Amino acid sequence: MQTNLMKKLSPSGDITMYIAQREYVDHYKSVDPIDGVVIVPTSKAHGHRLFVEIQLHFRYGAEAEEFSNIPFKKMVVVASQELFPLGNGPNQIPHVFTNWQTALCKKMANMQGICPFKLEFPQGSPPSLVVAGPAGVSGEPCGLTYQVVSYFCTDPTLPLVKKNTVGFNVRVTQETLPVPLLEQLSLAPSTRPATLVSRQFLLSPGKMQIEMCLDRAVVYYGEKLPMHVQITNNSSRTIRKIKCKLYQVSQLSFATGERRAPLYCMETTEGCPIPPGATLQRTYTLMTKLQPHRTNENLVFEASTNRGEVERLSASTIFPYTDPKEGFAILVSYEAKIKVYMGGSQFQSVRSTLGEVSARVPFFLFHQTPRENIELEESASTSNPVAKPHRMVRLTSVDNEAAKEQPLLVDW
Repeated sequence: MQTNLMKKLSPSGDITMYIAQREYVDHYKSVDPIDGVVIVPTSKAHGHRLFVEIQLHFRYGAEAEEFSNIPFKKMVVVASQELFPLGNGPNQIPHVFTNWQTALCKKMANMQGICPFKLEFPQGSPPSLVVAGPAGVSGEPCGLTYQVVSYFCTDPTLPLVKKNTVGFNVRVTQETLPVPLLEQLSLAPSTRPATLVSRQFLLSPGKMQIEMCLDRAVVYYGEKLPMHVQITNNSSRTIRKIKCKLYQVSQLSFATGERRAPLYCMETTEGCPIPPGATLQRTYTLMTKLQPHRTNENLVFEASTNRGEVERLSASTIFPYTDPKEGFAILVSYEAKIKVYMGGSQFQSVRSTLGEVSARVPFFLFHQTPRENIELEESASTSNPVAKPHRMVRLTSVDNEAAKEQPLLVDW
């Protein structure tokens, strides 16, 4: 069994940072802590103070030449700890080393300036999300990301010196809550989500009524979502076309207004035209995944930690116990929508319409998290116990030059 460690050096080569992972899970009441080790030679750090902190970066606009003097990025320090000189930090709690930290410290016992650390995310830390921009547009995407950064300086109030700074991009993801707990927290309905929309048109007798219902309120990415629809046409107009869509709805926690990006769309004329006085009952099956021919523009994805990583669509964001920390968060939800297009008897073309009626129902979209697969593997291993393999720590460098180094194996 191995633990993959990641290593990174500062541009000056004076600071070396090790961490074991880049993804941390938000369990809503707490977030997985960041454990790591920073090594700085004592001779290099003489007269300096060594810090490690978690930075939240929020980019809310694209850079352009006409707005070159306007900052579109905000940085907030959500957790900080002073590592050197020891004892300078206020209210420091004795650190309990993890197994790999203990093993690494023993391996490098002959070196000076070894500083293990543990940083806690505050409760309510929003997940790492980015908004996909238009195709062909370069630059940093809008969204929210995290970095764990270590640096040494003489005065922490002064701007950081880049050559004395080293950091990793890390990601915070929300844990998928079970359906009973969602119902207990009043986040998801205990019954099937449904809606009833009735509309009367100006200068037209009668009403148009749409009754819409989903099989369940919680859906996992890639599953089929049946949409049960009953359309009662008591108006004097004829329904010519029906369109069903799944939308991702995103909103900034500190602003009003919502943005809807289509996730899946289907258009049908089955059962049409629906004349006045007729009723149509249908079940439309939609797929809760991206359509290959559709653009990803304005869709919210989980932030990637390294280049080339496959982007994963954001799950529904929920904050059952606290509001988003520091007021920065991208709130993501999903909804199913049906829209019917109508025309008069003199309009035989599908494109010619005299009005439209729509109905929408919200639902939760989650991913089948790896944590559930791990629990299944652990339950299987307990039923069939086997001898535990030898444990070791493998170091993987993320620097181009240091990548030539041989992996360091540490037994523990």
